Amino acid sequence: KQFYDLAGVPIQEIFRILAEEQGKSPDLDAMAARCKVIADELMVSGPDMIHPVVAIARDAKAKGIPLAVASSGVKPTVTGHLRGHGILDLFDVVVTCEDVAKGKPAPDLYLLAAERLGVDPTRCTAYEDAELGMQSARAAGMTVVDVRRLEGYPTDDYKATE
Repeated sequence: KQFYDLAGVPIQEIFRILAEEQGKSPDLDAMAARCKVIADELMVSGPDMIHPVVAIARDAKAKGIPLAVASSGVKPTVTGHLRGHGILDLFDVVVTCEDVAKGKPAPDLYLLAAERLGVDPTRCTAYEDAELGMQSARAAGMTVVDVRRLEGYPTDDYKATE
């Protein structure tokens, strides 16, 4: 359950939370750097796309609707994943954890994405697969779609946490 509860939180903050819970004081920078190396290795094939969301993004792009990605990941990993799947060009803006002082569940990522798109956040719809991401988008004043409930979402593991 804790895995899903922390989905959307920047990795260094996850390490800080877990270390604090265990009364440890590890080198968080070194842990985050190692995690990035491992993530980059995994991203060679990348996680599966969420096909219904990609279809929504393609449709929106075709209609001229501006699109952004607001991710707790690091920019090279996020853009590499999008590029690897051939969908980076769908997005006008990509904001990641390096772009903001506070990650999800704070609204900062979503507010910055809307700002860079030049769109009022209350006119935005966020497509999210993590509870903290949904909290973040709602705090930014956005409408939220829980993509885990869309037909074609690749797994229902999250249901075990409900």
